[in-house]
Amino acid sequence: MGKSIKIARETSLGRAECDLTYPEDPLLSPRHASLEVREGKLYLKDLGSQNGTFVRQRQDSELTPGDVFLLGRELFRFTTQSLEETQGQAAPQGTMMWQGPPKFQRGPLTAKLERIKLSGEVVEEFKLDKPETTLGRTAGDLVFKDDPYMSGTHARIVAQPGRFILQDLRSRNGIYRRLRNEAELQDGDEFFLGEQLFRVEIKTL
Repeated sequence: MGKSIKIARETSLGRAECDLTYPEDPLLSPRHASLEVREGKLYLKDLGSQNGTFVRQRQDSELTPGDVFLLGRELFRFTTQSLEETQGQAAPQGTMMWQGPPKFQRGPLTAKLERIKLSGEVVEEFKLDKPETTLGRTAGDLVFKDDPYMSGTHARIVAQPGRFILQDLRSRNGIYRRLRNEAELQDGDEFFLGEQLFRVEIKTL
């Protein structure tokens, strides 16, 4: 069982020289993230860490290019490309060109999902060329049968005109989205950095 930590001022978290230090966690940067109370609200900020800070998604939310999120143990990056950029480009020798807009989409964008390593290296690429793309361990358009932390049907990406929405399908372990800068935390929110998982409890006076 974990311990409770009271946040009354800006509190840094990391592997070394922080208010909350976890020296045995190799996935943490020396100064990884910080928590701060401002005007009665709690904010989580990533301090330019190498491996990122991840917050559990509370509700359906729009994906923007470069967004990184975690399902089970699988890490994904969402990318888009304008139709103009895909036309007239020569394909490198032996490399398949990713091009052509999804037929259902009105805007001049194509989109894909990259399964990546923590380093950002791309392992696989998947076109988002359907109105809905479901991800899971046992069923869906993209199946990851060897990931025990992923639910049978875990998440879904829904294409709408000019945008893509990421939905959690009531999965057991949720969707964790990588923080770009900072985010306000609500009571019950969960976030992790390195191998450290935290749950937020906000008490009103």
